[in-house]
Amino acid sequence: MNTKANMSYREVIPKNINPEEWIEVEINTGTQSTLQDIKTFGKSGSYCYNFLANGQNRNRFIYWRTYQDVVELSEVSLDISLLKNHLRLRFTDSAVLNVSLSEQANTVTLLVVTVSSVHRIVFPLQSEASTACVAPADSQRNSIFYDANANNLKDRSTFYVLDGTMAISVPHLAASDMSENSQEAYFAVDYHSKLMLYIMNCRTGSTISHEVKESHLMPRFLTNLKGALTGRGEHLEGAISMAFSRIDGEMFLLVLYRNNELRLWSVSTLQSVASYSCTESQGAQGPQNSLLRKIDDHNFCVFLSHEKDSEFVCFSIVCKLSDMNTKSVSLTVRHKVPAPQMDLADFDATFSHIWTLWSNAEGDFNVSAIFLDADSSIKWVSAALEPPPDRYCLTIEQGVDPREAYCSYIFHPGRFDRNVIAKALYMFRRVNMQFDIKQLTMGMLKEQVCQTVEDEIQNELKDFVVSDDEYLEIATRLWDRFYSCCEQYHIKFSEPTGLSVLGAMDAVCVIRRQSFALLRPCEMLEHLMLVGENTRDVAEFVAPYCRDDLVAAHGFIELMEVVNQLEKFLSEDIKLELDKKIYQRNDSVLTNLLVQITKGDDNDDNNGINLSTDCVEQIRKKLQSINIVDAAINMLLDLLAIVDEDAYPGSAGGQSKSTRFLQSTGALFGSEYGISILAETVKQMALIRFAVCRNLLILQYILYGNVSKSDYTIMTNINFLHSYYTLVWISETPISLNTPVNFEVSIQRLTRAQLFSGYTRPYSSQIRLNNQTTLLCLFLQSKGLFSALSMLLKEPNSLVDQLSMRQTLLQLVGCINQMLWPEAWNDVFPEWLFGTCHHIIIQDYERLLAGWCSEKADSRSFMLAVSLLDSGEPQKAIHLFEQVQESVLKEPLLFEQVLKNTPIYTKLAGILSRQKVVPTKEEAKVALVHYYLKVIQLFEQHSAFDYIIQLAHIAMNKLHVDDQQLPMFQSIVFNNHLQLGHYEEAYHALVYNADTSRRKDCLRQLVIMLFQCKRFDLLMQLPYNGLQEEFENIVESRARSLSIDQNEVYNFLYAFHANKGNMRKAATVMYEQAMRLQVDSDAPDALQKRCSSLLVCINCLYLVDNRYRWIAKPTIGDEKVATDQANNEQRSLEAYKTHEVVVLELTDIRRELLHAEALRELAHHRKDVAAYEMAGAEELSYLLATCGLYTAALKLARGHAFSVLPIFESLAAACVSTTEDKTKDAWAWLQNNDLADLAHRNSAADMAWSLLQKLVVDNELNESTSIRKCVVNRILTLNAFVPQWLYDSYKLANSRELLHLLVKHNRLLDAADLACEMIGGMLGAGSEYFDFKHSVNVTNPQLAFPINTIDLLLHGLQVNGSKHIEYEMAHNKLEEEVARYIETVKRTTDDKMKLAILTDRENRQQQQIFG
Repeated sequence: MNTKANMSYREVIPKNINPEEWIEVEINTGTQSTLQDIKTFGKSGSYCYNFLANGQNRNRFIYWRTYQDVVELSEVSLDISLLKNHLRLRFTDSAVLNVSLSEQANTVTLLVVTVSSVHRIVFPLQSEASTACVAPADSQRNSIFYDANANNLKDRSTFYVLDGTMAISVPHLAASDMSENSQEAYFAVDYHSKLMLYIMNCRTGSTISHEVKESHLMPRFLTNLKGALTGRGEHLEGAISMAFSRIDGEMFLLVLYRNNELRLWSVSTLQSVASYSCTESQGAQGPQNSLLRKIDDHNFCVFLSHEKDSEFVCFSIVCKLSDMNTKSVSLTVRHKVPAPQMDLADFDATFSHIWTLWSNAEGDFNVSAIFLDADSSIKWVSAALEPPPDRYCLTIEQGVDPREAYCSYIFHPGRFDRNVIAKALYMFRRVNMQFDIKQLTMGMLKEQVCQTVEDEIQNELKDFVVSDDEYLEIATRLWDRFYSCCEQYHIKFSEPTGLSVLGAMDAVCVIRRQSFALLRPCEMLEHLMLVGENTRDVAEFVAPYCRDDLVAAHGFIELMEVVNQLEKFLSEDIKLELDKKIYQRNDSVLTNLLVQITKGDDNDDNNGINLSTDCVEQIRKKLQSINIVDAAINMLLDLLAIVDEDAYPGSAGGQSKSTRFLQSTGALFGSEYGISILAETVKQMALIRFAVCRNLLILQYILYGNVSKSDYTIMTNINFLHSYYTLVWISETPISLNTPVNFEVSIQRLTRAQLFSGYTRPYSSQIRLNNQTTLLCLFLQSKGLFSALSMLLKEPNSLVDQLSMRQTLLQLVGCINQMLWPEAWNDVFPEWLFGTCHHIIIQDYERLLAGWCSEKADSRSFMLAVSLLDSGEPQKAIHLFEQVQESVLKEPLLFEQVLKNTPIYTKLAGILSRQKVVPTKEEAKVALVHYYLKVIQLFEQHSAFDYIIQLAHIAMNKLHVDDQQLPMFQSIVFNNHLQLGHYEEAYHALVYNADTSRRKDCLRQLVIMLFQCKRFDLLMQLPYNGLQEEFENIVESRARSLSIDQNEVYNFLYAFHANKGNMRKAATVMYEQAMRLQVDSDAPDALQKRCSSLLVCINCLYLVDNRYRWIAKPTIGDEKVATDQANNEQRSLEAYKTHEVVVLELTDIRRELLHAEALRELAHHRKDVAAYEMAGAEELSYLLATCGLYTAALKLARGHAFSVLPIFESLAAACVSTTEDKTKDAWAWLQNNDLADLAHRNSAADMAWSLLQKLVVDNELNESTSIRKCVVNRILTLNAFVPQWLYDSYKLANSRELLHLLVKHNRLLDAADLACEMIGGMLGAGSEYFDFKHSVNVTNPQLAFPINTIDLLLHGLQVNGSKHIEYEMAHNKLEEEVARYIETVKRTTDDKMKLAILTDRENRQQQQIFG
């Protein structure tokens, strides 16, 4: 027997859809308003595309509804998201009677009949070829309404205005259809007095009209004599429903009249060709209107209302060809089905089913269907419609803010539409103030609602002071009032307006006031729990699951009846309490609650959380009456199992074929509507199965008691209970569509750790007004749908493209359930959830599965650990990481995440396919090493260095002492101690490192870090046992690598060597620093640092033995390259450097110090000092003198062997200049010299001469007058007066030279005075003031008389004496003195000669005497 006969259907409403954006078009035909003259009822219908002709139209349809003069059309595709798919047509003041849609090759034609006009509107339809070039990942297409606008729809060729003379008789019924060749459009309009036919030419728009009536009176006279005589026959036989039919290229019109008579009219002849009277057996028409629905061109279904009952009659139009080649047409009845005793709202029919929408007096609606099969008894099966949100589920626990509780419930994704909440807000405000909700997100709407309710609360409290409990009571009352408004509008907007069959999709569409729903087939458990009709017949379908044992099948059905009965016995309090305990994951509390529920105590102490004794006894008796209750329970558990534990599918290829669904036709159920329908179906099935598991567990406790809680069936059921609760949790948990705050950072961390493979990201950058969805919807959008489609394709004989929605929906939902099932072997959902980086949900998911779900337990623990680490809880994460280390080679997900891109991955790839792979000890060790490295990498990204050290120690404890991987973890310990600033621990870690190269690398890192932290004390204190040479090399290398301007390494290295007593190395370090300061530094204080370094270097060498007071100086910049020419074609060029070493002694360094100090002094006065860095000492001293730095210049000169005379000449010139120029400020250059030993003078000139005096005295060598000569020469050159101190000093040192200079510079009078004094001194008068050791005397030796100088002086005086009396007087005086000197010398000479003769005589006499 076909399962269509007995299985029921269930409504699925797409929820949480983006708000509809309507294209508003108003069509005004210029006719008179008729809205006040006719009362029309809202109609609705749908049209499903034929996707076999065009693949992109798979699962695509249009549904429409009318009210007054408005037609709303919505195009929906379950596979592709359509843009601008909502069109609202307003026919100004003209009520709509009929709407029909038809599909042509490249167009869709909309036919609309209003009370005053007929319209033909054509929408272009994209062909499959035109969308082939669209990118596969693009799942959006333009709707056929995308370009709809008023200009296109107001074209005169697209509508025809009905005859205005008929305004007094307003039409009330119409039908429309296109011809078979799509060249003509047919409109049938029924007035109360006549039936008119309008035929519109589609190419020209011209329209002709005909009246459909009998050609002669006799047939009407015979059928209704009274009507023919009074002229009211047509009115009494007015049409109440009609439809067109195309048969063999000819168009017919089937009309159902008020007297329940069917009449078939030929459009071409306007004659009635067949009729059938339905009143022969049932009598006159009943209280309801009869309706006609077209199945196809040959088959129709009629609902006939009679006086006592009603029925459905299926007719067929049969064409027969007689012997005379004449064609006859007749109406034949195929089925007659009695209808239920309810009011029919709408119905539709197919060959196999009649679908009906009923309503009752209370306004409740019901959908039922019947399967038209001759071999089965005719039975109606109800469809379960979606109930409104359950107010009872909205519970406010103590301590919970009512605003938080109500907002989380009202704004839960999909619970209430935005329009519903907005309307409720208008009602709650009770004011006319409105706002535009088109661009209002749910978050903004939530803020508006909260503010409005809060304002109402404050209005009630403004004159009172209330307690907290009273405030909560008022808030709860007002929030409950707002919720009631939402509930009322939700019920109003969800009211069904029609029902239509989507033929190509093999689906049924229920059209509501502001949405639509689809009816899907129920599975067996849903049918038994929701509908409960014809359960005995279901046993025939259960039998194959029981090896065709009907007895076992009936036992299963009886068990399900008890389960269903228990569902009615359980109060909402019990259900909610069980849900809470399951969510809390406390098995002992859950067990106690189950015992409390099933003990059958009528005491009120349990707060209603228990079953009554009568209920428990009644259920126990029914269970005991089932002979094979254990087998029935096992069978139910088998049906509840989504995944077969004995069959493990391979994990590979999860998405290998998913690209097949990313074609231009879109992914199956890939649109917003399709994903919502899939998610709602999964949720519905999970809720039903969760209820079955819950009720079965209660039944097991009633039947077996608590003593058998370890029974296998109970444990299995508890696992199923938790599993289905997890599925419900996944389908209901809200999650934001917006990217979390730290999502990008978390993803980058996972990517760097190779834990995120770069699959489709879960969050979209598209701006949505509904910014929240459920976890299941987000999973399906990003990855779940394509993975499920891949699973579906792997099944044998799965021709998905050729199956209808009804056939693929449950199969696809089954694949989704397999991915979501906690104990499933595939890793699609956990891996995707891991990639969302939504840590609260990840941790909640793991909590729900912890303790009972052993499948992938360690993989989930690993993901939880990563989540905790990313949430800032590394102490919890490290504990979990340590727990799951042994499962790396056991669980495929953990194996994939940890060992991906490693050499061992390919060797042990069999683990992914669940093969029994036994790794060797070496492979296990390598896997463990990779695991800890991966975990350490995660902790490194969070800078959790202390935990990394802990992890490294754990890993080292797992390794052997001589393992090759041990130094790596020791280096990790060192590095993280270094990051934490534990420098001593880092040093000890590097000392114990077994690898020499790693030890040296670690030492280098430690030294660099300590230098960066300026921990010189620790660098000095560390012992460096066996590493001192390496340490020195590292420090020297670092000193040379760093910029000399900010280099403290040389100072440390000097201190280190000095501390060790190696003063020569210390001196070398300081000299190298000075050398680099000279070559590399441009800093302002470089010269000062250089001088300090050279001073320190000199001090160090003074502390060394005299034999070793030298250092080696490498010549900077002298590089020589040598090239090997032997094998020029086979070998590359090799370059090497040779360093010429210069030995520097203490004297050399002192000279360099003097040079540096001179440059330092010069730098204060000249900006171009850098140009003179390579200048010689002599040149530099002269530069100093030109800048007035005479003491510095003399200091430099003293250290070298060059003349100081130019310096003194410069100083003498400066003194003369200062003396002559009184206004010039000479203190500037004076202060740059050493004036410490000079008495302060008020005059700068006096101070300058004092400085000159001091420097001359300090620098003139004994028995030398070179300095005084140059100074006096410079003064006389400048035509200045020689200072007295210099004059006296020079006179006392070398008066003859002074006299010569005076004569030379034509200072004749001064020279004459000096000559006179000098002659007087020679003669004994004042000889102490001259450089004479004795005067002219008989006993003294001869004196050198400057005769040439005096002769020249006399000549000069004589020459100038003729003009100046002073010169003449001087000349005369000098001549007198010279004459006196000559006379004295002559006399003295004679006396000396006499004395000599006398002395000689005495000597000879003595010799004779003693001889």
